[in-house]
Amino acid sequence: MKRKMTMIFKHFMLLLFVMLPIWAGAQTETSFVEVASLEELIKLTRTQNPDLKSYLLNVEKSSYEVKVSKATFLPSVTGSFNGQKNFELPVTPVPGDFFGQPGGTVNAQFGQEYAYNAGLNLSMSLLDWQSVLKVKMAKLTFETAEAQQDAYLQILDQQVHANYYSMLISKRAIALAEKDMEIADSIALLSEQKFKEGVLDAIALNQARINSNVTKQNLNNSRQLYKNSNNELKLLLGLREVDSLNVGENFPYSLPPMLINSELKPDENIRLAGLNQEQAENQVDIQKSMFVPKLSLFGYYGRQQFREDFGLEFGNNAWSNYSYLGLNLSVPIFTGFSSKNKLKASKVDLEWAENELNKVNLESEIQDARLMEEYHTSLINANLAKEAFLLYEKNERLTLQKYSEGLISLDRYLYAFEDYLKAENAFLNSLLNTYTYYSQIIPRIQ
Repeated sequence: MKRKMTMIFKHFMLLLFVMLPIWAGAQTETSFVEVASLEELIKLTRTQNPDLKSYLLNVEKSSYEVKVSKATFLPSVTGSFNGQKNFELPVTPVPGDFFGQPGGTVNAQFGQEYAYNAGLNLSMSLLDWQSVLKVKMAKLTFETAEAQQDAYLQILDQQVHANYYSMLISKRAIALAEKDMEIADSIALLSEQKFKEGVLDAIALNQARINSNVTKQNLNNSRQLYKNSNNELKLLLGLREVDSLNVGENFPYSLPPMLINSELKPDENIRLAGLNQEQAENQVDIQKSMFVPKLSLFGYYGRQQFREDFGLEFGNNAWSNYSYLGLNLSVPIFTGFSSKNKLKASKVDLEWAENELNKVNLESEIQDARLMEEYHTSLINANLAKEAFLLYEKNERLTLQKYSEGLISLDRYLYAFEDYLKAENAFLNSLLNTYTYYSQIIPRIQ
């Protein structure tokens, strides 16, 4: 038997060692995500973003809290059963006539040692302004949760736009840098050869080496920008670092259009600040309602049983009816000044919320105007940089053609290539800057 158990254990361990790599591979399996357009990426982000899911859950929770607050206006019914053992029965003074002692009173004990009650308790609020205002507060909380979700969606769309355009521009920059590096390396090798032959001076050789180094720096920077944007989009999509994300769309040199301020929708933070003010106003009303009377209905329908010994009977005559219905009016008189101080505190909160709303409105107006101005300035500069880049690109090709035909020296071409690289960097940086502004604007227009 012992030998058999040993064999089973060995087989189990062998199976475990075989399955572990398979299980580990399943845990680290790489996901490949391919998106063909910006619209597809936004749609995917809205279904997979981890933070957005938290906002959606908060909205759902707030909707249930509204239903909970409304439940205070519905009757509450609970079933109850209780048993009681009386160690000492209460004494009640009664006229002595009942006991043959006229002209006086007798302290008589009424009741039995054991008492049982079983029935239904009913309660219902008839007049309660505090509960009415709490329902309104729950609705405002729900609207605030929706506004917070919309505000995050605005930020999310801006981040998706910015990183999407950054990926496409850096992707185009990588292709340009690879082509430039190939040319620059070839010119650098040719310059080395001509320097050794004595037909090229050291300044031109150094310029060839500088151009080669610049193209390598441009390539490294573009690759890093692409990786950073790619990783940011992975975070927004809830992907892991080992997962792969690829954007299939190619980016032309086209620039975004001119826009006007009136096209901008109001910033979602303004709506949030407005809801905060409404909540503060409602909180003041709630504190004022603490001074208002409350009226409620209560009742009981049940049966009683009294016994001299411990036990229960369920016969027809074992239980007696016991029911009542009543009204309760509660009037606050003195609460140790707590209600008064809470009201003062809520009024301070309201003043703060009103001040915040005014501040957000002013800041949003100025920031929107500044955003549009900076966007238009960057757009103008990007157009100028594009024109300059295309002209320098033509000059580089013409200079290379003249050098190939032996009309100019190599050092002339080197300086033309240097100017081309500078114009390329200026254009790509200006293009990225413009689309960064555009990414902040376009989600508030669509």
